[in-house]
Amino acid sequence: MHKNLFSHINGTYEKDREQKRLAHRRVVLRIESEIAERLRKIQEIELQTSVEKEKMNKAVAELLNVHKVRQASVALNVWQPEIIRGRQRQMIQQSNVPVDFRINALQMELSLCKQQIAGFDKALRVEKRRLDEAKEQLGSVKYHPLQDFSSTSCQQNECRNRSKKLKHTSTVKFQVLFVLYSQIVS
Repeated sequence: MHKNLFSHINGTYEKDREQKRLAHRRVVLRIESEIAERLRKIQEIELQTSVEKEKMNKAVAELLNVHKVRQASVALNVWQPEIIRGRQRQMIQQSNVPVDFRINALQMELSLCKQQIAGFDKALRVEKRRLDEAKEQLGSVKYHPLQDFSSTSCQQNECRNRSKKLKHTSTVKFQVLFVLYSQIVS
């Protein structure tokens, strides 16, 4: 009777223990999955930021070229040697859109790129904060005081080496004491 009761209680205990272990494992896997998703989002945001920065650099380069065209059109009104005048006229003829319209469009594109980059930077900070929170949560879920105590106080191998040294030195001390005691007694 007692044997059956003990085996039944032990079996129930083992089932509960296994269920708790599996539930803990599911929580760990869910948090690890969340961390992987956060890392993927961070990479995606960084890629989008680099694309926007590239767009902005191209817009800045084009804006500089449009300003040169504008300066050339203004310079045509001033007397200059014919070689320089011909080069400036050629530069102006290459631009199909009026310069002022193109400058306005490029400035709007630049402000849009800056706004997009600011939004991506904010989203990146938020994702990094969430990633740190998820890592901290994973650390607290995986925390086990008995396992972490030994690893924080000293490394596993160091502890073993110290305990071996202590055992060795205590054995040597015991042998020395035994020899001294035996000499005193005899």
